[in-house]
Amino acid sequence: LFSSCGSSAVAEQAMWQLKIVKNKHMKKIICITGIDGIGKSTLISHLSVRLNSCYIANIWDLLNSDIQSLPFKSKKEIDSFLCGLSPDSRFLFLAHALKYSIDKAILSEKEIILADSYFYKYAATELALGAHPNLVKDVEKIFPVPDLVIKLCLSPDKIVLRKKIFSRYECGLSVSADKVSFVSFQKNVIKEWENFNFKNLYRLDASKTVNALVNEAFNIITNISNKNF
Repeated sequence: LFSSCGSSAVAEQAMWQLKIVKNKHMKKIICITGIDGIGKSTLISHLSVRLNSCYIANIWDLLNSDIQSLPFKSKKEIDSFLCGLSPDSRFLFLAHALKYSIDKAILSEKEIILADSYFYKYAATELALGAHPNLVKDVEKIFPVPDLVIKLCLSPDKIVLRKKIFSRYECGLSVSADKVSFVSFQKNVIKEWENFNFKNLYRLDASKTVNALVNEAFNIITNISNKNF
């Protein structure tokens, strides 16, 4: 009985993986990324209204899934957990959550995937926290390359003026998660973005109004779509 159940589970997992490999070629992945607090989720929320048939994928999908026995009940609990891990183990934990979110998106019926932050934002953060560069490069290979990357740009000094809540993670694990630690750490994170090579990269000035950013991003997506990415 054990052998039969085990074989069934293995076959189910293999079928899951085959579906992911097959489906990802039929999806268009649009990555909306940038450092913490820059407005990625807000832009995605508005864009999803303008786009037909899109799936929003983000790192919190695992927390919001129906998987039983997850030890975390809130983002605050995950923040505390992350702060207790070593650099490489924390990066791998985040990578597994990100991979789950993109796999679920690929298996969905939606043609367009809006990837919130995606691999780049978390990889840059973890590199700034000491994750091994070779590990980050190796793990990046298992993530599908986005068809389009829209990167929001704004200095941490300006982001902090409109940000009200700070987590320890986005403040470099600082015990005192505040404006000072946020700005200091995020400036280090920005330097790590130079480690990535992007396909179809567009930079948007995040100091603009939400409506202006939505229109600009939508026009970019529309133009790229007309060229079949």
